[in-house]
Order: sequence, then C-alpha cells, then structure tokens
Amino acid sequence: MRTYLLDTEETTRTVIANDPRHDGLELRVTRLESSMAQIGPALKELGPVLGRMSARLDSLDHRMEAMDRRLDAVDRRVASVDRRLDATNRVVGAMSVRLMDLTEDVADIQRRLSRPPHPRRKRRRQ
Repeated sequence: MRTYLLDTEETTRTVIANDPRHDGLELRVTRLESSMAQIGPALKELGPVLGRMSARLDSLDHRMEAMDRRLDAVDRRVASVDRRLDATNRVVGAMSVRLMDLTEDVADIQRRLSRPPHPRRKRRRQ
C-alpha cells in the first residue's frame, strides 16, 4: 500500500513537471512567497492601527446609540407637548365661543337697558 501511494505521488509530480501549463510555476511561487515576506511586516504594523480604529468605531457606535435614545426621549416629549397644545387649543376655542355668546348677551342687555321705559297710563276708576 505504501509503495502504491509513493508511486502515485511520483507519477503526479512527473505529470505536473512535464505539463507546459506549469512552466515557471516554481518561479511564480517563489516570487509570491517573496512578496508575502514583504507584506507580512506591513500587516503586523497595520494590525494595531486597525485595532485602534475598531475601538474608535465601537466607541462611536455606543455614542450614536446613546444619541438615538436621547432623540427618542425628545420625540416622546414633543409628542406630549403637541397633545397638551392641542388640548389647550380646544379649551381656548371653547372659551372663545362662550365669550362671544357672553358678548352678545351683554349687548342685548345693554340694548334693553338703554330703552326708555314705556310710560304706563293710569287707569281711571269708574
């Protein structure tokens, strides 16, 4: 079994080595590894920067959530003030109607009082 697996592995390598699609593959892998060796230190330097940015974004997210809660509270207060203002407007409207009625009643009373009384004739006794 071991011999079979080793033979199969060697055959695969021979096929890959003879395949023209894989010409220069070793060179490309070497270049890629070389590039990764240069990228590695840059990524190590970038790691802490990304960590600080992440912490700042988390802090900003918490602040935004707090602001959102405050705005919700303000919205509830505004809605409460709107309801109170509507109630006040209804009361003022009703009071205006009653005041107009009262004004008409006073004007009617003034007209009645400003008329001279009708002189009554005395009845003669017979």
